Amino acid sequence: MKSGLEQDIEEIDREIKEMRRAAATSPTLAEKLAWQKNQREIEGRRGKLRRELFARHDKVEMQRNNLIGELEEQLQQQLEELTAFIE
Repeated sequence: MKSGLEQDIEEIDREIKEMRRAAATSPTLAEKLAWQKNQREIEGRRGKLRRELFARHDKVEMQRNNLIGELEEQLQQQLEELTAFIE
């Protein structure tokens, strides 16, 4: 999931770069404005994807922390069982 979003963001970055180049070379102000408007819309989409990517990073980190906590509890239970059998 993460890598798909990262690839989408990279593709949008390329599109924005192309739009900037096209706007810079546009012969008329109207064309330049149109390119810049499209660029702004795509930058908004990129921002949304970035926020989604960060949310997924946070979700993965939370799941990882939960798994580590569960493993620590299981290890602690095993240690207590071993201690009880030894005594």
